[in-house]
Amino acid sequence: MTITPFKILLILITILQLPLVSSASALLSSSIVNEDDLSVLEHLKILSSNEFLGRKFASQGSIKSQTYLVSTLCALKVQAFKNKYRHTFTQPGFFQTKQGTNIIAYIPGTQHVNKYIVLSAHYDHLGTKRNTVYNGADDNASGTSALLHYAKLLAKKPLKHSVILLFTDGEEVNLLGAKAFITQQKNILSNIKLNINLDMIAGSKRIKKLHFISRGLPQILSTQSLGELIKLQAHFKTNSSAHLKAGFSNRGGAGTSLKRTNWLMASDHGVFNKAAVPFIYFGVGTHKNYHSEFDDFVNINQNFYLAAIDIIFKQLIYIDTAMNKESIVESVIPSLKKTQR
Repeated sequence: MTITPFKILLILITILQLPLVSSASALLSSSIVNEDDLSVLEHLKILSSNEFLGRKFASQGSIKSQTYLVSTLCALKVQAFKNKYRHTFTQPGFFQTKQGTNIIAYIPGTQHVNKYIVLSAHYDHLGTKRNTVYNGADDNASGTSALLHYAKLLAKKPLKHSVILLFTDGEEVNLLGAKAFITQQKNILSNIKLNINLDMIAGSKRIKKLHFISRGLPQILSTQSLGELIKLQAHFKTNSSAHLKAGFSNRGGAGTSLKRTNWLMASDHGVFNKAAVPFIYFGVGTHKNYHSEFDDFVNINQNFYLAAIDIIFKQLIYIDTAMNKESIVESVIPSLKKTQR
């Protein structure tokens, strides 16, 4: 076969086009992710609709929320935790005892089946006041919907560690659901490596920063791995529209009556912390719509929310592998390793 200059040119053009083909494939993959993003927004829109009556603890709206969560998990083929999705607990009262219900699902790990990462978000809110529904789109339909999204992703591609998806009830009532989980699951407590708690990750229209606090990470990550996680988080501070930031302000947002917040106990992660379980808590902090009738789907920051979901999930992937003492920052953001040199 004679190789003419024309044939050589064709071969060179073909070789040069290969990266373009790869980029096109990546774009096609992105379109699938966008479809998933639309589904997570739909979950948020539904859960924060008037149909669920503000999802108050021990109410008809709460029962409707439980049914929605269970039916979605079943549709995603995510198995129930210890053979049941509904894990009940009681709140004793002077006049009556109320029943709460945590919804718990489980995705077995590929390498460490008996070691767990607990992803938590509370689904309850304030209910109705003076015939006005407090829908709690940010607080905390946002975290609840994100967990449903993660369930979908992890069902297709499980982590190395087993994942417990914990949708807590009664967070607005002194963190009752998280306390019940810790009490009911004492036998596996020593095998829970990490809690990642999501509470208010969509914010209001003006929200620009996703905050986080953590405790106990040196117990599960080597010094090198922890350093890489910090670099990864620093990358998300400037390379994501969610602008990840360590720490929370101790002052309440404009228009709120909350002056100072003990962020260590501000949500369900506080219960895990007291049980000596390492945790990371993600949230936007308080804002003008917090605990008001204006915390509706139309008032959240959708682009911020989708970015927050993405960077939280990437940190989860990193930690899951880093706990095996593997350095994979470059697999999450390929260019990051080069920029650190």
